[in-house]
Amino acid sequence: MNGNNVSRRRFVQGAGLTGIAALLAACDGNQKPADGGSEAPADGGSEAAGNDLIIGLSYEPDTMNVYATHLLGDVQAMVVEGLLVPNAEMVYVPQLAKEVPTVENGLITMFDNGTMDITYNLREGVKWHDGEPLTSADVKITWETVKASDWESTDGCFDVDSIDCPDDLTVICHYNKQTPDFAQCLFTFGIMPKHIIENLDMADETNEYDNAPIGTGPYKFVEWKRGEYIRLEKNEDYWGDGPYMDSVTWRFIADENTRINMLKTGEINFTYGISYGNYDQVQNIPGTVCITHGLNSWRYLDFNCIKPGLDDVAVRRAISCAIDKQALVDQLFAGLPTPCDQPWMPSDPYHVEGFTSQWSYDPDKAKDLLEQAGWVEGADGVREKDGVKLDFIVGCATGRAEMESMQQVIIDDLKKVGIKCTAQTYDSAAWSSMMWDGEYDLGLGGYITSPGASRTLFWASDPDLGYLNRGKWFNPAFDEPSYKLDSEMDEGARQALVRECLAAFDDTLPQIVLYASTEIDVVTDRLQGFEPNPTNMTNFCMSAPWKLV
Repeated sequence: MNGNNVSRRRFVQGAGLTGIAALLAACDGNQKPADGGSEAPADGGSEAAGNDLIIGLSYEPDTMNVYATHLLGDVQAMVVEGLLVPNAEMVYVPQLAKEVPTVENGLITMFDNGTMDITYNLREGVKWHDGEPLTSADVKITWETVKASDWESTDGCFDVDSIDCPDDLTVICHYNKQTPDFAQCLFTFGIMPKHIIENLDMADETNEYDNAPIGTGPYKFVEWKRGEYIRLEKNEDYWGDGPYMDSVTWRFIADENTRINMLKTGEINFTYGISYGNYDQVQNIPGTVCITHGLNSWRYLDFNCIKPGLDDVAVRRAISCAIDKQALVDQLFAGLPTPCDQPWMPSDPYHVEGFTSQWSYDPDKAKDLLEQAGWVEGADGVREKDGVKLDFIVGCATGRAEMESMQQVIIDDLKKVGIKCTAQTYDSAAWSSMMWDGEYDLGLGGYITSPGASRTLFWASDPDLGYLNRGKWFNPAFDEPSYKLDSEMDEGARQALVRECLAAFDDTLPQIVLYASTEIDVVTDRLQGFEPNPTNMTNFCMSAPWKLV
């Protein structure tokens, strides 16, 4: 185990993400009953009524451990809490901590040797679901356990050298570097109870905590009936406002049409991540509200920059100029997503307002770029140079309707400028492996991220830092400001460095950002207090105030 493990929780990526809920729906391990639905709990009745929220979830969790999961932590977010949490505006706010540490409030101390200390003051009176008090020892053992693991989410663990607990409510983290993005990982995902996990083999995925966790959240774990549902009930001793619902039941229903029908019959009263193609079906279901909202997520066309042809920046620029993003969004997705030219979404605090790529849609410019670079159209209409043809495979994972529909539109656009492409789909495991290993030409996929400026993980030239730089894009003009960004604490300077990174990104293009994703949620009109969360911490990380009226 080392400090270079990249977490899906921090940057959930997918060689084949469909709508964001289905982002997880099609992951391996989902269990779908023969009729496409799942049984309700014995006391749940046939309709979602009373003071019980019944959520139709498109996948089944692989574990209830927020650090070990390969998926997002939707269910877990109602049970387990972190020290901080990003709100609907993507601003970090206190959760189990009393305040967000900053230099200004004295809770972050910077040292001349490039290290820093962060102090967390814990809320008083917080209890675990079994009645034991939350203490600083819980925070420390969370760090120790995650650092020693081979779990998916170990981000931030290796930035901390040691933790002191001078009293039960004070945690002092000694960092070996200055990192402005400390809130994106580690203690934000969740705190684990020392009195439970110190007696368990946490490397054994069958351990009690991973399957029936004790948390501090507004809802307590009650039951997990595999292949059917997870049931939670209200935490009567919750430290904060709420909870106001008696129970929450998560029913595993992989098939989207089944979930929609169950909304109509009242068997569920909440689902999310409806595909764009089904938007018309869910806009006006009686007794529900349809909510569309932006996510900190984008869809991309990734380049293998060492592939002959694609190793020519003129070809990558021409491909960008050839793709009509607005027409793609309008034609395929009812205009719901927002065409975008940058990997900082409109929801992100570091989004560069007013930015337009110099390689925006312009097919004549695409042809000029190719001709000037010596790519000549052959008798078959495909351009070539020095024995290399611009003939590529556009790949994605099987069963991802959103991606598969984009394949043909992109193929048609590129054909008009003399670039031949063929659509190919692969099973999820194979495609994920191909993307990670760089065994692709053009790859369709998506990311959803936490709020933050850094994109080093995606495109740094140093392979120990650019974990997701699968297309082998190397640009020193990106590296220099990106590395500075990872340690710069001044907000104004960070904004300027983001602009430098974006200019380098747009100049030589490791990928084309196609659009900012929009999520479609359908909830009962009785639900009050629900605010969609655009981050990878999910819609459920601040569910305590929700009420059914």
